[in-house]
Amino acid sequence: MRRSERLGMLVLMVAFAFGGAPSNAVAEEVEQHGAATQDCLRCHEPLRTTIQRGVAHKPAADGECVKCHSPHAARFPKLLNQRERALCATCHQEKIVDFMKGNVHTPIKNGQCTPCHEVHGSENEHLLARTGNELCTNCHKEKHEEASLPAVHDPFVNGECLDCHAAHNSPYPNQLNAQTANLCQVCHAADSAELVAAHTDIPIAGANCVGCHDPHASKTKGLLRSVVHSPFGDGSCEMCHMTDSDTPRLVRATGGRLCAMCHQDYPKKGDTVVHKPVGQGECASCHVPHTGDVKALLASSPKELCSSCHQDLLARGAASKSTHPIVDEKGACLGCHSPHSSTEEHLLNSGPIRTCLSCHETAKHGHPLGEDRLDPRTGKGITCVTCHDPHGTAFSYQLRGDQSRGLCIECHDTDHNKPKKPDAGKRK
Repeated sequence: MRRSERLGMLVLMVAFAFGGAPSNAVAEEVEQHGAATQDCLRCHEPLRTTIQRGVAHKPAADGECVKCHSPHAARFPKLLNQRERALCATCHQEKIVDFMKGNVHTPIKNGQCTPCHEVHGSENEHLLARTGNELCTNCHKEKHEEASLPAVHDPFVNGECLDCHAAHNSPYPNQLNAQTANLCQVCHAADSAELVAAHTDIPIAGANCVGCHDPHASKTKGLLRSVVHSPFGDGSCEMCHMTDSDTPRLVRATGGRLCAMCHQDYPKKGDTVVHKPVGQGECASCHVPHTGDVKALLASSPKELCSSCHQDLLARGAASKSTHPIVDEKGACLGCHSPHSSTEEHLLNSGPIRTCLSCHETAKHGHPLGEDRLDPRTGKGITCVTCHDPHGTAFSYQLRGDQSRGLCIECHDTDHNKPKKPDAGKRK
């Protein structure tokens, strides 16, 4: 085999390895053997109607089926010449490269164009598979349910999602067309008499509107989020803000001192363990001040909120053989821990035994527990967490060691009933 032939074979092998045979090679093969659109439509008759819709994909309309499909065999579903993204890029390469910048729509990130676009023909502009917000709610099903709520944002209910969002990608979060404040004020002028009155003369130019308002739909008038801080809902902005001054957006005190004007019971008196943000007066680390979607005005769900600081614990759990399940119905982490303060180590809601027994009822048989049963290694009372680590371990049942022997002999001698330290097994 000559050097040029070997080189040509190598090029073809690389092409097959990274996305399939070049489509022009398929086209040349078809041209040589006389395959045409009519050959395809003899079996795929329904596609004739599809191609004749209002908007046809140019290769389909021109009868160039082989630009996308192999007539004989292929490595990819539907006899496609290449994977979806690579196939579309043979004609739309510049667009696809541009679409991969910034915050990218998930289907594009996954190399998919067909969740939104038809490939042969469509009745809709840009070969879209559906019209209005039906296109978006086909994937974002939770938004379809929101459309029936009492207060609905006009662009959302009218299927004008692209008024606020870019379809493919955007430099802004959630594929927004602009920063939130600027985007909202395209339609809602911050200095309009209606908005000025609704916000009790507090300037809102540049404000984060979605901090208080749901941009899609809400159960509450004004698209307010579902959980509302009482002073805000009552229009008593003066309780927190200096509304009677030249700087009405300023608050009357900083940090936790502002919250403590009403919430004087956090941290509780007598509690010896205080959550660090509470001790430092950083209430806004966990709570939002006006409205939110989570009970107690939490900035996000308890699990997400806790993990924003305690990533190490979640990472350990994910890497462990066993970890205690996070029970969302019990408030996730809050099922065991107090968010503000506690009399117990690790901010437990109650002692380590009582905390566990609040869910795990007493079994007929179990290791002796309590202050009168001492851990010979520490001299402290044995509790559930002496043997178990709820945040995850390399062993079953969140055990801290091998249950067959290794864990037990950390405290017990080979004589089962004899502790390693003769005077440490039971409090005298």
